[in-house]
Amino acid sequence: MNYKPYRPLKAIGYSLLIWAIGFVCGTVVFMTPALSEIPSIEYVSKMPAISVPLLIASLIVIPYLSKRYLENAVDKIAEATVLGVIFLVINVLLDLLMYLTIYDQDYYTYISIWISYAFILILPMYTGKRMQN
Repeated sequence: MNYKPYRPLKAIGYSLLIWAIGFVCGTVVFMTPALSEIPSIEYVSKMPAISVPLLIASLIVIPYLSKRYLENAVDKIAEATVLGVIFLVINVLLDLLMYLTIYDQDYYTYISIWISYAFILILPMYTGKRMQN
């Protein structure tokens, strides 16, 4: 298996786009008093006004971007696996920069972020498998 993506700049760009969608959604919630005052759900989500829409959006955006990325790939399953890892690594690094330096450091104790990371890793592979068959 080749671990180098066949379109690395596009993979990085799509990963940054996925992260930017979350950043913009978070910014809107923090700037809207009614949304930022929604209480956290213990162990599930610190900011449900951010995490719930993002989880729903990721079910649409990640497969769409994965499909666009994998259009011309020869081995779609292998490329989708590499794409999912790239998505995950870049999003985790950017989240670490954001949450551990600016926001609360207990963000990773909530399950919603881990579900999001699972979507980021698994949805490209699922899309690649469906496209290969």
